[in-house]
Amino acid sequence: MATATPVQRTHSSRTHWRPPPSELFKINFDGVVFPHDKKSSIGVVIRDHQGLVIASCSKLVHQELCSNDIEAKAAGWALSFALDVGVKRAVLEGDSLTVIKGLREEESLLIPMGLLIEDAKQLSQHFEELLYSHAKRDCNVLAHNLARHAAGIPDLLVWMEDVPSHFYDVLQADLLGLAE
Repeated sequence: MATATPVQRTHSSRTHWRPPPSELFKINFDGVVFPHDKKSSIGVVIRDHQGLVIASCSKLVHQELCSNDIEAKAAGWALSFALDVGVKRAVLEGDSLTVIKGLREEESLLIPMGLLIEDAKQLSQHFEELLYSHAKRDCNVLAHNLARHAAGIPDLLVWMEDVPSHFYDVLQADLLGLAE
């Protein structure tokens, strides 16, 4: 059974992605709404403690959800995707404080987003260890770009040990941040 112990952040000025502890993977997720197209999308990237990509994906959601709902749906999708690629010990990190707080709560939320949070909590039970972390948006850029990328695809694209080549600069910027 998963432990829902949050990862505490004391530095509010970080501007780059930070790696997880060496025994864990980090699952970054983001959701984006495209109101003019009446659709939403999800981006996920899973990395190890050295910042190396294990897997990434862009997924189109064929309905327009509100911001909180797509973020909650993205959290659940990220957990499902991680399980599919064999990740069982991880830090789930997103830039929606509302979603991360909802995942940390033990009681159910009685709002539409609450059902999506509950779906993610059900998936969390399949992890040996799962921590939650909130990141500022500038620390979640790769997942955000993967979500925006989904606007131009029919459904789902997955990259194993890679990201789309036009995001290599974002990945490199994150890795450069590790040296600081």
